[in-house]
Amino acid sequence: MTESLPGPGRREQRKDDTRRALEEAALRRFASDGYDATSVETIAADAGVSARTFFRYFAAKDDVFDMGRDARQAELRAAIGARRDLSDADVVRQAILVVAHGFEEDRERVLLRQEAAASSTVLRGRIFDTFLSWEFIVARELGGTAEADALAAAGIGIFRAATVRWLRDGGSLPDRVAAGFAALRS
Repeated sequence: MTESLPGPGRREQRKDDTRRALEEAALRRFASDGYDATSVETIAADAGVSARTFFRYFAAKDDVFDMGRDARQAELRAAIGARRDLSDADVVRQAILVVAHGFEEDRERVLLRQEAAASSTVLRGRIFDTFLSWEFIVARELGGTAEADALAAAGIGIFRAATVRWLRDGGSLPDRVAAGFAALRS
């Protein structure tokens, strides 16, 4: 009897599972022990892999903090491109709502990420850089005008404020984002 090898689907799933296990182990360690006190070896051991495996997935310890940055950026671009029939302000609102829906299932990880960021200026810088990259993408996709810059900054600001309330008080992140945009209109 021949043993079947896992197909590309299973192999990719294993890679995704390993990446996620490393991210979660790192977030938990950063939140409990602090970023500086957490070694790559500790993260890898918590995830059940070697430090060498860690470096197959991430170039540096703080890279585990991205939580799908490239995918979220692509999601923003696609959401903006799909709604060009609306005003720029409504396009930003819709795009930010799409991103908010994407985070809805990840509340625990987002909370761990915030707790981890409290331990390190490096990690707070990563969060700032992520939000700044989203703002840049939104503004560029809207044409790069001064109005686009303002709409992008307002939209990302609403997302940030809504996320803080969501992590603190619960509820629905998309509802909190929608309420933030509604407050601007009143």
